Parts: sequence; structure tokens; C-alpha cells
Amino acid sequence: MNPTSESFNTSFGKSTASRSGVDIFACYQCEKCTNGCPLTFAMDVMPHALIRMAQVGMADEVRASRTPWVCASCETCVTRCPNLVDVPRLMDFLKQDAAESGAAPVEPDVAAFHATFMDNIRLFGRVQETVLMGIYQLKSLHGPGDLASPNVIENVKLGLKMVGKGRMSLIPRISGKLRDRVRKLF
Repeated sequence: MNPTSESFNTSFGKSTASRSGVDIFACYQCEKCTNGCPLTFAMDVMPHALIRMAQVGMADEVRASRTPWVCASCETCVTRCPNLVDVPRLMDFLKQDAAESGAAPVEPDVAAFHATFMDNIRLFGRVQETVLMGIYQLKSLHGPGDLASPNVIENVKLGLKMVGKGRMSLIPRISGKLRDRVRKLF
């Protein structure tokens, strides 16, 4: 049996396009986004296929995909797309959509970093690296024994080295005017 347009529910795709500001229906599956992506080795669904899944209403499968969580937003896909489909913007939206839907993050450490990064921007109006990395390290722990893991210890050493060289500050710089402007965006 050949699928017909009646067998697809495009409401998820239309909602995704409207809410994300990305015209996913402009994608005609040329695969240039996938062919140029440096992270396809880590993806479970290729970018062009994820867009098709969204177009045809496969909301649960899109929300369960690792692909949005591993996208580096390098924008190689946009530069190659003949219709300028903003795939990184779509991937950011899909992460937010998955979180809002209550779906468990497929990549918990990436989700922890994403949430910490966004909270950091909301709080300070900019990225404050020391706070960002400290909170992320705590959120990404999987058990009490993780505090003594080599990764945590190495990250703390690196952070202290960067503070010592003046590359990071222990005291957050807060610009009230900038913070207020950024809060309006949220």
C-alpha cells in the first residue's frame, strides 16, 4: 500500500514550523544537511530524516531521538541547504519541545548542560563560565562516587588554572541592564 497524504498527520510539523520559526516544509530531502554534518556518526537519525519525521507527524519518535541533543549548531547544514532551512534553530527548538513535553532526555548530560547554560544566561545576562561549569558538574553527577571521578578532579584543576591565569573569574560579573534585556527575551 502506498502512503497517501491522508495517512499523515501534519499537525506536529505545522506546529513545529510555527513555534520554531523554521519552515521545515521547505525541505525536499536533498540530504545536503546530512552529508555536510560533522556529527552524523553520533546521531541515531540523520538531520534530513528527522525533518521528514517532523513533517509527517512522528512527534514521539522525534522527541525520542538523540540527534537534536548531539547537534553542535555549527551551521554547516544551513550553508549547504538550497532552501536555507535553519536546522540548528530547529534542533534547539526540538530540545526545548522534548523538555516541555516531559520526555526524559535521551542524552542526560547534554540536557543538564543545556538547562544549566540557559539558566546561566537568564541569571547573569551572559555566560558566567565559573558558575556554569560548577553547576553543570554537580548536575551531571550520576552518584555520590562521581565527585571523586578523574573527570571532575581534572575539570576542577583546569578551572583553577584558568582562574589563576585570569581566563575566568570566580566572581560573576552582572550587568543589570544587560540582564534585564536578556530576561525580556525569555
